[in-house]
Amino acid sequence: MSNLSFAPNPPILSLKERDRRWEVIRDMMRKRGVECLIIPAAPHRYPADIYFTNDIPGCSIIFPLDSEPVAMHRGASIAGSWQQARDWGEGTWIEDMRFGARGSIMLEVLRERGLTGARIGTIGVMGGPNLIPVGWAPTPFWASMTAALPDATFVELWDDFAEIWLTKSEEEVALFRYASQISEQVCQVMLDVTRVGVSESEIYAAMMHEYYRNGASPAHDLIFHSGQENLSWDVPRWMYRAQKPRTLQDGDVVLSEIMLVVGGIEAQAQMCIGVGNVAEPFHRAAEVARESYEAGLATIRAGVRFGDVAEAMQEPLRRAGAWHLTPHIHSVTPLTLVSAVTEDLDPSISKMFKRVDQLPGTGLDVVLEAGMALALEPNAAFGRQQVNIGGNVVVTDTGGEELNTISNYMHFV
Repeated sequence: MSNLSFAPNPPILSLKERDRRWEVIRDMMRKRGVECLIIPAAPHRYPADIYFTNDIPGCSIIFPLDSEPVAMHRGASIAGSWQQARDWGEGTWIEDMRFGARGSIMLEVLRERGLTGARIGTIGVMGGPNLIPVGWAPTPFWASMTAALPDATFVELWDDFAEIWLTKSEEEVALFRYASQISEQVCQVMLDVTRVGVSESEIYAAMMHEYYRNGASPAHDLIFHSGQENLSWDVPRWMYRAQKPRTLQDGDVVLSEIMLVVGGIEAQAQMCIGVGNVAEPFHRAAEVARESYEAGLATIRAGVRFGDVAEAMQEPLRRAGAWHLTPHIHSVTPLTLVSAVTEDLDPSISKMFKRVDQLPGTGLDVVLEAGMALALEPNAAFGRQQVNIGGNVVVTDTGGEELNTISNYMHFV
């Protein structure tokens, strides 16, 4: 069978899953004494809207306690997608979908439902996750909403919602496993293509092809870099300014953070490949990173504090005298539990700039529960030579279920 005939077959979230999500959300609302939720259109990395709609991203949502929810998108150009889904029998989780200026439609719905003077919960308006702690609602939008609703009381419920979102149902775990398998395949493609004389752009393109071939989309642009002393941790510079991509040379180390999403569920993998004869510090860093991975995996289980796992992963670096640039572990969907981002920053960076903060961890006191999805990404550096490895893990009652293999070690080609 040729590649042209290949079609992915992901697990499909059911109406039973929709009803489960909506019921736990309404239980949260009852406990917090709110009559309605407002969820503004969420950023791609935190698809809170998809949690409610299981549909095209970019929706804003009104979710009343005692009546049907309403989703809204920017205008008629989006309506065709929803119409097509219904025509093809794919259905939508929210039946009442409206298209136009989101703020005015929200006010319209609140008036229809008699909620203009209600106690209203918000998600992502006055608080948010690790990467967006002040939320994602635009200030002009929220100023106009509060001015139009002087009798309403608003309560930010991001923390309550994140607690629900962190622990996955059986259907969500199945989808996480599926996304993790795609990340495994992307890792294999990277390993197959990486060689001396190949350009970064060729490797990048092959990896992204595997994303799209399997029906996955980027949760974040693919982080990718190469070199013999390269601490960049972002998309390649040739992706945002006009310059020639590097061609791999003997002694290079190629690192990539794969972040893909299927059905609103994110999976990650951290690939590290040495090309030819790499410098000795990389070999030491690979050993320390692997020891950190094993320490984290041995500590993970339901009932353990997230911070205890983070501390176990940090200990091998401290013993070896290594430092790290990015967190060793964090939650996915949502990315809100995060170990210390950087520790013992290399002086070559701190001396170059007037200010370089080493960001602390968040959610360290959260107790792990079975069904939580974690990305283990231990990284260790000696000087300017860094190794980053790791993959996806599901928390169970007795430990952590590894969902990746290839990315859990440094490779050499």
